[in-house]
Amino acid sequence: MPMWTSGTGTTVVGIPARDEASTVAAVARAADAGLSRAFPGGANVVLLADNGSTDGTVERFLDTDLRARQVVVRSSGIGTGKGTNVFAIADRALELDAERVVLLDADVRSTEPEWIGRLADAVDGPEPAIAVPVYRRDRYEANTTNHLAGPLLAGVFGARVQQPIGGEFAVNRAFLERAATWHRPASSYLYGVDVWLTGNALREGMRVVEVPLGRKLHNSPFPKILRLPQQVLDSLFHVVLRTSGTAVPDVRAAAVREAVDGAAVPQDPAVVASVTSSVAAYLAAHRADVHRLFPTARLLAPAPWGLRIATDDWPHLLADAVQALGDGEFEAARDHLVALYVNRVLTFWDEIEGLDGSEIDALLDRQTARTAHAVRRRGVTFDPTCAPTGFSTAHWDGHDVDPVRHSVPA
Repeated sequence: MPMWTSGTGTTVVGIPARDEASTVAAVARAADAGLSRAFPGGANVVLLADNGSTDGTVERFLDTDLRARQVVVRSSGIGTGKGTNVFAIADRALELDAERVVLLDADVRSTEPEWIGRLADAVDGPEPAIAVPVYRRDRYEANTTNHLAGPLLAGVFGARVQQPIGGEFAVNRAFLERAATWHRPASSYLYGVDVWLTGNALREGMRVVEVPLGRKLHNSPFPKILRLPQQVLDSLFHVVLRTSGTAVPDVRAAAVREAVDGAAVPQDPAVVASVTSSVAAYLAAHRADVHRLFPTARLLAPAPWGLRIATDDWPHLLADAVQALGDGEFEAARDHLVALYVNRVLTFWDEIEGLDGSEIDALLDRQTARTAHAVRRRGVTFDPTCAPTGFSTAHWDGHDVDPVRHSVPA
């Protein structure tokens, strides 16, 4: 298969952004170079979707000299998020009659021109298709991917996708047209959009292609470890509720995992301490209900950070969450799982001390496979009518950090 797609027509590279002035120009230049190589005879567009930047992101983008046509779509920063930008890119791409769209996160410092051709080539064809990235990541990052999105998608849909919320995607026109008909929960307008794309594609049996892209270097997402997974889980739960159940064939084997990079930068101890304190307070306030919905949690041993949730414990807790979702406990299952997830991450960091990348990859593969088995054994079925109609950006602990509330757009 050729590395570069040689098709003509319109190709859009969409860059969702908010306050990324320091990196957006480099990402735009890489996108432009990649478009020129992959589609020298096509109508190429680099499209910035911005929601409320105040640091000059839009101006920096427009001041960047590109060969491709530059387009900007804007939305207010109030009540919006990454998903707002992604949906704006998809809508404008359809207006432009684009044959394919590549999405690039605006904060990535390792974007390469070659990514454009690799991603676009993977979705070539008339049937709906999505390309998802495979990166090597710092062992202390990709936590929501490794411990929530990846294992839960394997459990519900029987598909092992290494990085289903990686940020760099490609879709073809058939996918765009189909995705325009999918229900968009309020959280999908925020950080839930990546898992919304991948989860719905799996739900509908579309072609999902994993594309190796090398290393990913970007701003650490750890400071968002409370609100980001809540948004991801909310969108994922909405997608899951639109499936008939978890009775699926054995999880499909993935290519050999090479997701852990040799570089490793521990997270800021002050941020970790603050998060740990918040989670401990949440679990103390909700212990009885956590034990009701997550019976596996009753057996967990204490740890310096709260609870020790080992690799062999976590699949059963995730299966508890899916069972609670099937029982109509959407919001409690989502928010309790965030607290347990933080304890899983801290335990994971302790477990991998002294392991090399291949050993960590093997541990994560085992965790995903066991989650798939544990979830399937429950035989859970779902009722889409139990889904909430809105989503609050307040932290899962109930203390408002952002008074804005999001409801499903009309």
